[in-house]
Amino acid sequence: MASDRTGQAVDKAKVFISYSRKDMAFADRLEMALKVRGFEPLIDRTEIYAFEEWWRRIEALIAGADTMVFILSPDAVASDVARREVSFAASLNKRFAPVVCRRVDDKAVPEALAKLNFIFFEDAARFEESADRLAEALNTDIAWIRQHTEFGEEARRWVLANRSSGLLLRSPVLEEAERWIAARPRGAPAPTEETQAFIRQSRQGATRRRNILTVTLAAGLLLALALAFLAYWQRGVAIEQRWIAQQNEAQAKQERDNATRNFKLAQKTAESLVFDIAQGLRNVQGMSAETVRKILETARATFEQLARSAPDDLVVQRSRAAMLDEFGDTYRTLGDLDQALKVHRDALTIFKRLAAADRSNMLWQDDLLVSYREVGDVLKEQGQLDEALKTYRDGLAVGERLAATDRSSNTQWQRDLSVLHSQVGGVLAAQGQLNEALKAYRDTLAISERLAAADRSNTQRQRDLSISYDRVGSVLAAQGQFDEALKAYRDALAISEHLAAADRSNTQWQRDLSTSYDKVGDVLVTQGQLDEALKAYRDGLAIREHLAAADRSNTEWQHDVSVSYERVGYALAAQGQLDEALKAYRDALAIFERLAAADRSNTEWQRAVSVSYQHIGDMLKKEGQLDEALKAYRDALAIGERLAGADRSNTGWQRGLSLSYGRVGDVLVAQGQLDEALKAYRDTLAIFERLAAADRSNIEWQGDLAVNYSKLASVYLQLSNAVEALAALRKGRDIMAAIVAVAPSNVQWKNNLAWFEGQIARAEGRAQEPRKN
Repeated sequence: MASDRTGQAVDKAKVFISYSRKDMAFADRLEMALKVRGFEPLIDRTEIYAFEEWWRRIEALIAGADTMVFILSPDAVASDVARREVSFAASLNKRFAPVVCRRVDDKAVPEALAKLNFIFFEDAARFEESADRLAEALNTDIAWIRQHTEFGEEARRWVLANRSSGLLLRSPVLEEAERWIAARPRGAPAPTEETQAFIRQSRQGATRRRNILTVTLAAGLLLALALAFLAYWQRGVAIEQRWIAQQNEAQAKQERDNATRNFKLAQKTAESLVFDIAQGLRNVQGMSAETVRKILETARATFEQLARSAPDDLVVQRSRAAMLDEFGDTYRTLGDLDQALKVHRDALTIFKRLAAADRSNMLWQDDLLVSYREVGDVLKEQGQLDEALKTYRDGLAVGERLAATDRSSNTQWQRDLSVLHSQVGGVLAAQGQLNEALKAYRDTLAISERLAAADRSNTQRQRDLSISYDRVGSVLAAQGQFDEALKAYRDALAISEHLAAADRSNTQWQRDLSTSYDKVGDVLVTQGQLDEALKAYRDGLAIREHLAAADRSNTEWQHDVSVSYERVGYALAAQGQLDEALKAYRDALAIFERLAAADRSNTEWQRAVSVSYQHIGDMLKKEGQLDEALKAYRDALAIGERLAGADRSNTGWQRGLSLSYGRVGDVLVAQGQLDEALKAYRDTLAIFERLAAADRSNIEWQGDLAVNYSKLASVYLQLSNAVEALAALRKGRDIMAAIVAVAPSNVQWKNNLAWFEGQIARAEGRAQEPRKN
């Protein structure tokens, strides 16, 4: 059963059946057919009386329905009541599904129904077939239609309550409503004007609340802190003057207890406000990052004054550390990693002190573990992999101590331990230490398997297990152990399929499943099993297309679809199906261009457009369409130049630009435009020389440089310039010899070196030919 935005079970799709009493037998049969097919029919079976209460009941049924099924017959279209029902449903922009029970004159059909396609039930022998067609129509865009009903009903309640601000939508439901309007499927009924007004005023209300958020929270925070300081001062005074009241110890004790209680109450209030600020500001739309930082800094400064006033109160110090971690998460959301790292490290210092003060306090030990992980995550994001690895391993040591204290019942500690093993594996994999990474991931997998086996109904544990298999598979694939990698990926896929089938409304599980299909497909392509790979890619694409169609404003899902198209295109190209591959690549490009046009500051999407142009150029070149291929490559080149010019330190963009120049050069050579090709190759060479000089240990960049020298030499030879060709070949040979010296067991590099030696020998012969003449 699907779930709504509150996480509760969603009812079946509701269908209001409008009919004439003379067609009741048919209506009864249709009602049963819809029930069997998973719908909830709403049908009025009362006799018609001239009472307003009866019509209000009909209005409520229609308003709560997702679709109105109107049973067309001569009696129905002649009925004033039936026409009134149609008119009311039309005022709510309800979806209609007219079905023909008995043939009627087209001119007699209400206008709201006449423009639609009818489903005919005149042939009783084909009733079930017609009912299937009706069910299919009712299920079309049903998720969007259900929200049409939900938001429409909320809008009606708002209008009936004189547009009360208390009924307006709030985040995250408001953002969901805005996405729903933007994602209206073609042919679906438009939201009513009152629904649109309801959502507009909800946004206006949210904006007003946002504008007063800073003032309100700051005022409340300062008040709470003032109360805390006052209470703490009262507590201190009561303790210091205890000797004065020795003659009345009971009164002194009561004063101390009251002061302590007031302090704790004020401290809790201040703590709650600070945490609300940190968490709430992460998702406030329209507020600048600088404004958020200033609010956080003010909140931190005021709360730390409170913490300093009670340095020996470990509970207050723990709250301070927890507050810092919350602030760190908010800074990470803003993209300020330096500030995030600073406050997370400040929190870690406090947690270390607390954990050392009481090693038997398991809660504080767990706090320390989590704090190590928070710091490690930021370091990893910053690319400081050595420091991140050390931090994760420090946290791992804490986690292993915790898990050892209770291996049987405390599953949270076991899970925390598995997460840290996984984090360690991620850093090791990024550093190229694949054997160690594989061990770390297998340690994660062992814990995940144990937890999942202990409770097979726990979907989170099952998903953790799937992710563990996936990570093990990724390292095996990187090591070239493709059979083992495929097995691990298929184990992950089996779990993802089970979870996705259990709840088709869970978009995260559906997305996990599509990713699993991609991973399986990638290994199958490497193994040359192209038919199976293509099927896996297409299974993943089908899921992503379904998700993207349900929410066209979700750019991440749209991006997923384009990536799937590219994978399908790659598999088709490997099979030699160039026309189909070209179509897939163009489908991917259309999505990437739409995304990039919507956000020109998103460099990843701009780069994706460039790569798509390159793929299209590759297909066109293979088909011999050189002019079109050259245009595609130059379109990719234009984007690459813009990106590389904006950030010359980004080696990925620099290399991508050089590859674009190289592709342009390849087509120009094929067209015989050798002088232009030579210029393109020299542009490529300039970038590769710069990259290779910056990191002589990067074999890939050195290899790129050598290959480009070979291309340059080829053009020189075609231009009968054997001297320049020979110079280029010798430079390429020297680079390749250095690569072979580093990796002597690599057969490919040895073959490349032999190729250069052979080309040099031939070029030397040609260079001497003019002298013989």
